[in-house]
Amino acid sequence: MITQILNNGITTENSDALNRKIRIGNLIALLTATVMFCYTPVYVYYEQPVGILNNSFFFAASIITFYLIRKKKYYQAFFFHVCCGFLYFIEGTLAYGLQTNLHFYLLIMCMISAVMFDHRKTIQGFIAFAILSFFGLISWLQFHKPFISVPEQSETIQTIIGNVNLLLLFIISSLFILFFKEEMLKSQKRITEQKDLIEEKNKDIVDSIQYAQRIQLALLPSRNNLKGMFPGSFLYFQPKDIVSGDFYWIFQNEDYRFVAVGDCTGHGVPGALMSVLGINLLNEIVENKAVFNPSEILSELRSGIIAAFDKEGKSSEYKDGMDISILRISRKTNTYVLAAANNPVYHISGSGLEERSADRQPVGYSHELRPFTDQELPYQKGDLLVLFTDGFADQFGGPKNKKFRYKPFREILVQGQNEDPEKILAATFESWKGSLEQVDDVCVLGIRL
Repeated sequence: MITQILNNGITTENSDALNRKIRIGNLIALLTATVMFCYTPVYVYYEQPVGILNNSFFFAASIITFYLIRKKKYYQAFFFHVCCGFLYFIEGTLAYGLQTNLHFYLLIMCMISAVMFDHRKTIQGFIAFAILSFFGLISWLQFHKPFISVPEQSETIQTIIGNVNLLLLFIISSLFILFFKEEMLKSQKRITEQKDLIEEKNKDIVDSIQYAQRIQLALLPSRNNLKGMFPGSFLYFQPKDIVSGDFYWIFQNEDYRFVAVGDCTGHGVPGALMSVLGINLLNEIVENKAVFNPSEILSELRSGIIAAFDKEGKSSEYKDGMDISILRISRKTNTYVLAAANNPVYHISGSGLEERSADRQPVGYSHELRPFTDQELPYQKGDLLVLFTDGFADQFGGPKNKKFRYKPFREILVQGQNEDPEKILAATFESWKGSLEQVDDVCVLGIRL
């Protein structure tokens, strides 16, 4: 029965903090109604109509508080009950004097206000009013008599009632503190259970993503295959999350070697799914369809991505795609053909670093679908071609928390080309990033020709 009363107005839609306040509000209203009900016969026996009226008023206020809470008007109920409490204890003290010790209950009203309300000014207002009322009543009754004259033969009863009020004050305060402590322990238990549940679900999610990482790594070329096809190559591959929206791809036949680096829309799981789509489409286009011209490969790749997302003829709603550069390296003529969508390529030779520009459009839907262009360029043995995404240059860090930028990125590639580029890139990136969060996936692939 008591549990049902305390849970009056509780819903799962409320926060734990609000439900805790509702239970406390129900407890206060229950204690108030019980005390008023028990005291009323005493005032009836001693023929004190003012006491009967006051008790009936506060009893009715408690019932109204229950009703307002049931109707989910929580803060109106709390405000109403606190105001009625102040009025009852002030009226009772003025009527019967300090012997009743009702003025001490104003301290209880301070505690209730602090617990039940969130707005600081509301709490401060009630506390200030309680303090002023407490000392105002004491000062007034030092120089004035109570409004109700108690017969001399009833003064002993009045003193007994005052002592009982003090005892009730102690009991109510203790119950209030114990109840609040119990609610805090319950809340802490719920938080612990929710934390354990979140940790369990997070572990399941992380385990799933780690398994997805294994699948993605299985689709990406291994370092051994990369080194076997391009001796002297290097790879710095650093996903922002466990799986990556950046990817690299290689393929070779009797006449050509192909290499590509792509940066898909997003990162993490969405980016990784997009990268899987990109890798599968590249394999289909080059290996199965035997499309070897880089610009045509990008066009086919764009068509495949649009077709994958455009199930209902609403391609303009989808912005998914990728920035990518792809090379076809000839074994016989010492030339390579480049086609690039937003991602340029760096050609480093004895004469320095030259940037091979990219078409300013993504592989995916855009408002103007233009053909991709090929660039056929010669190379010398020992030249280095660097394919990369924007993750390295866009990383924030350093003493001023700025982007790394492309100029220092190019300088690192030129200075470190004859050492261990991967190690230098990794050390530079970690030093620059410091304690900041990595902002994007990073992929830098160097092909030694």
